[in-house]
Amino acid sequence: MSFYRKYRPQKLSEIVGQNHVRQTFLNALKNSALTHAYLFAGSRGTGKTSVARIIARALNCLSPAADGEPCNSCQICRAALDGKLVDLIEIDAASNRGIDEIRDLKEKIQFTPSHAKNKIYIIDEVHMLTKEAFNALLKTLEEPPSHAYFILATTEAHKIPETIISRTQRFDFHRIAEDEISAHLATISEKERIKFDPAALGLIAKQSAGGMRDALGMLEQLGSSGEISVENVAQNLGLTRPKAVEDFVSALLSHQLTEAFEIINGLVGEGANLIQFNKTILIKLREVMLQKVSENKLNEAKGVLTIIEEFTRANEELKNAVIPQLPLEAAVVIVCVGSQNQDSSTKNIPQNLPKKAVPPKKDELEKKLDAVATEASAQKISSAGEISIPMVEAVLPQVLGKIQNPTVKMALKSAKILKVASNEIELGVGSDFLVEKLDLSARNLLAEKFSEILGKQFQIKVSRAEIEIQSAAPEIPKIPKKKTVAEAAEGMFDEGW
Repeated sequence: MSFYRKYRPQKLSEIVGQNHVRQTFLNALKNSALTHAYLFAGSRGTGKTSVARIIARALNCLSPAADGEPCNSCQICRAALDGKLVDLIEIDAASNRGIDEIRDLKEKIQFTPSHAKNKIYIIDEVHMLTKEAFNALLKTLEEPPSHAYFILATTEAHKIPETIISRTQRFDFHRIAEDEISAHLATISEKERIKFDPAALGLIAKQSAGGMRDALGMLEQLGSSGEISVENVAQNLGLTRPKAVEDFVSALLSHQLTEAFEIINGLVGEGANLIQFNKTILIKLREVMLQKVSENKLNEAKGVLTIIEEFTRANEELKNAVIPQLPLEAAVVIVCVGSQNQDSSTKNIPQNLPKKAVPPKKDELEKKLDAVATEASAQKISSAGEISIPMVEAVLPQVLGKIQNPTVKMALKSAKILKVASNEIELGVGSDFLVEKLDLSARNLLAEKFSEILGKQFQIKVSRAEIEIQSAAPEIPKIPKKKTVAEAAEGMFDEGW
C-alpha cells in the first residue's frame, strides 16, 4: 500500500499542520455545532480530503470520544474506512461535473440515510462543476435536509461562484511547514525501518512545496533503496548538488561571469535538469534576500530582488529554449556584465535590471556594448568592401539581441544565409511553418535591424531550404578574466556571439 494511503490521518489530532482547522472542528464536534456546508480550499496534499473524511465519520460515529473524535472501530466507522458506507458519498467533480449529476444528487438527498445518522457529501475539485451544475447545487445548499452535510474541496477557490461560497463556511488549508513535513517523514521512516539523513528529509520537504502527499510519494520512492541520503535525493529527483547551487549563487553575487558559466557547462555535461536547477537557484536567492532584509541591508536586498526577477524570467524561457542552457547564460550575462559599469558604492548588487513582462530597456552599459560591437562590425565591413555572407553571419547574434518577438527570434536562430546581393539578404529556413511566420511585418523588422548594424539598406527575402540540424548545442566559449567591457564585447563578436 502506498505511504500516502497507509499513513493517511484517521483522527483530527493526527493532521499535520492546519492547527486552525483542527481546533475549530474539535470544538464544533464537542459542542455539536457543525453547520451543513463547508468549503475546504488549498493546494494539493494539504489534508482537505483527509479532514473531510474524519468529519464524516465523527458525524456518524456510534461511540465518539469525549473530544468529538471518531472511534474508528464501530460498525459505521469501519464501513466508512473501508469505503462501504453508502451514506458517505464522495463525488469527483472533475469527471462528474454536469447538471445531470447534481440533479441526481438533489433527488437522492431527500431520502433518509440507510445506515448512518447523516448523509455526508464530499465533492472534490468542486470548481470543475459547470455553471448550470452550480446553479442546481445552490438551492440544495440554501435549504439542505436536516440529515445532509456538504463538504466541498477545491484547489482553485477563485473559480467558485460567490453565491456558493456565501452559503458555506470556508477553511483555507495552508501549505505545510517544511519542519513539520520533515518531522513526519522521520517518524514514518523509523516505522518503516528506513535509514535516513535528516538533511535529506529536509530536502524532500523543500521539494514537496508544502504538500504532504507529494512528500510521502518521494519518501516511498527513495526509501526503496533502504537508505535516504542527500546525494540519493538529489540524484533521484533530478536536483542539483547543493555545492553547485551555493557556488553558482556566490558567483552571481560577486559577478564572476566565468565561474557561473563553468558551473552551467558542468551541469549540462552531467545531464542535470536545468529547470529544476533554476528553481533551486530562486529558492536560494530568496533566502539571501530575506537575510539581507533581516540585517536591514535594504539596498542589497533590492539588488538580490533584481537578480530574482531576471532568473524568474529565465524560468519561463527555459521551457521552450532551442539551446537548453541559453536562458540561464543570458541571465548570467545581464547580472554579471551589467554590474561592471556601476560605481563602487553599488557594485556588490546589480541595479535596474529589466522586469518580466515589460520589454527591457537597455541601460547605459548595454548601449555601450552594442556600440562597441556595431563599431567593430563597421570596421570589419568597411575594410572588406562588399558585404558577404560571412559578414552577415557574423552580425546575426547582434540582430538576435535586438529582436524581442520570440517567434521571429526562434526562426532567425535556425536560419541560414543563402544569398547576399547589393540590397537584399536571402534567409533560408527549414520549414514552411517558419516561412509563414516570417511574414512581411517580421521581414521589415529584420531588414531594419540588419540595415542598422551593417550601415546599408537591405530588404529581407525568406525561402524554404534544407537546414542541417545540429546534433548538440554549441560549446559555450570561455570568457577570459579581467577584461574590460570593450574587450569582452569585441571578444564575443569575434567568437560568433
